[in-house]
Amino acid sequence: MSRKPLTVRVADVCFCHWPVDPEALERTLPDWLTVERAAGDAWITAIHHTVAGVSAVGVDLGNPAQSVTVRTYVRGPEDQRGLYFFAAFTTDPIASAAGPLLRLNYRDGRVARRDGDGDARTERTLDVDGRRALTVRYTPGDGPATAAPPDSLASFFVERFRVFGGGPLGARFVGHVGHDPWKLGPVEGTVEGDLLSTLGLPEPVGDPLLHYSPGNELGVAPFKPLWLD
Repeated sequence: MSRKPLTVRVADVCFCHWPVDPEALERTLPDWLTVERAAGDAWITAIHHTVAGVSAVGVDLGNPAQSVTVRTYVRGPEDQRGLYFFAAFTTDPIASAAGPLLRLNYRDGRVARRDGDGDARTERTLDVDGRRALTVRYTPGDGPATAAPPDSLASFFVERFRVFGGGPLGARFVGHVGHDPWKLGPVEGTVEGDLLSTLGLPEPVGDPLLHYSPGNELGVAPFKPLWLD
């Protein structure tokens, strides 16, 4: 019997994308990965989301939690498209059960979510090293959430199924995340903070972009050595 992957259910997902200089970003990556560009830029994304549930083989592993992950978009040694994670933050240590499987570098930080008083606006914040690193305020629109068109910038950001990660002595690993196409809906919002510099990443070279999704279910397969991919 094959092992069932870990299942992570996420909801109220706000993607914040910053364009950054490709050469500067390249210097932050393992030397066996290369930056993938879109619209002429490299990109770093912070994803504020609610982890609605984590389970494996029908067993619940954690309670609902607020989380932030920070990632970029890369190509592997054989030009495979994938993701590389710089950092992750969560309100529930149990929810970080998926961390080792995704090579997530969980760091100390304070993640909070607050709904607006009398309106639909949501405010999500992240404090790192005792100071505010990111504040996102957003209001989902009334339109339907739909899959991103193929070859669109939105599809570049969200339709990713491979995750690369490093290990001791230069080891190279790859994991896989299965999911239905992300449904993205209209959103209006603002982004504040110096998250990228706080994490030692390149400064943005343009304004952030926002995407919003009501949620998705992710099937996470364990990492394996890259040469077995």
